[in-house]
Amino acid sequence: MKNEVEESLLRKVFDIARRSKVNGNLAYGCLLVDENNKVILEGENSVLTEVDALGHAEINLIRNASKLYNAEFLNKCTIYTSDEPCPMCSSAIFWGGIGRLVFGLSKFRFYQEFGRENPAIDFDISSREILSAGGRKVDIEGPLLEDEALLIHK
Repeated sequence: MKNEVEESLLRKVFDIARRSKVNGNLAYGCLLVDENNKVILEGENSVLTEVDALGHAEINLIRNASKLYNAEFLNKCTIYTSDEPCPMCSSAIFWGGIGRLVFGLSKFRFYQEFGRENPAIDFDISSREILSAGGRKVDIEGPLLEDEALLIHK
């Protein structure tokens, strides 16, 4: 872990994921922080309560961020996510202009622990693979604090 600030921000994301679960949704959450590590937006999963297959925490956050901030600003921001983003969310991070991703639980570890409940919706591709294919560099760090992140799903 680079520093205590990142660890603290990831733990805030884990709290958002827990709140999402309490609110009747899937246990995923995220934060957007500016270049000074100031939290500027939160994202919470809304797939179940809004009956929205696209209501992933990252998508909800990026929709709001793109309405509030320009690409130059977002490129200096970091999105912290409780779990490694899916292909849709990884692409949204790229298209949304966010410059850095930090995540807790990897897809590999999630599937290792819980299996693949519905193979019809599981992509076996990492966020690194997706983001490395884009024309703009997105820095990625993770998995971090995986054991803590894993507990949210148990």
